[in-house]
Amino acid sequence: MLDLGAGPGFAAQDLARAVGPTGRVLGLELSADYVATGQAMARAEGLEQLELRHHNLLEEALPQEAFHLVWCRWVAMFLPRVEPLLDQLPQALQPGGQALVHEYMHWDSFGLHPGGAAIRRFGAAVQHSFLQAGGDPDINRRLPSLLAARGLQIAELRPLPVVGRSGSMAAQWLEAFVGVYSLQLQRLGLWTSADAQAAHAEIEASRHDPGSYWVGPTVLELRATRWEL
Repeated sequence: MLDLGAGPGFAAQDLARAVGPTGRVLGLELSADYVATGQAMARAEGLEQLELRHHNLLEEALPQEAFHLVWCRWVAMFLPRVEPLLDQLPQALQPGGQALVHEYMHWDSFGLHPGGAAIRRFGAAVQHSFLQAGGDPDINRRLPSLLAARGLQIAELRPLPVVGRSGSMAAQWLEAFVGVYSLQLQRLGLWTSADAQAAHAEIEASRHDPGSYWVGPTVLELRATRWEL
């Protein structure tokens, strides 16, 4: 299996456990620090079948081997150009192999209900920051067509919504994201301390409303299969 944009290797470790000691997982990651962290964790877990390798997906060719599965989650949305990577995907898959992609397709679903005007503004600012950096927050609106144009068969499209009431794991995750990323938005000039205070007030109010709930940006699970080319 091939993990594109493996980060510190959390998903790669899960993949390595799934394939077992007779399988192999290769994770490609731009950050040398993440590669070192992932390799240390793999050694500690005894996952000899897992290798993490420093790699620039935009500038370097994919390994000259074919995999049963290519996994990509929350990577394509940050790339200013996805076409060079997608051009290589068919040859990175064995005949019958699949690309499994988890990327966003509807960031506008992000919100805190009822109300949540500041949280809506936060979501809009987040998307603006991605676009400003050259990414595409809703990249999975385009990926199925781009992969089909490269000879892959779209096997499945499945939305993966994130919804949770106050106190749920989903709510805790989204609340933490607002707290952390608001600092980045302020550094970019896309968010103010007053905005942050308004968002915090809405989050606090939601904790006292048993009917309030969060909705995350919608992820689309895309499975695309390579048959004989």
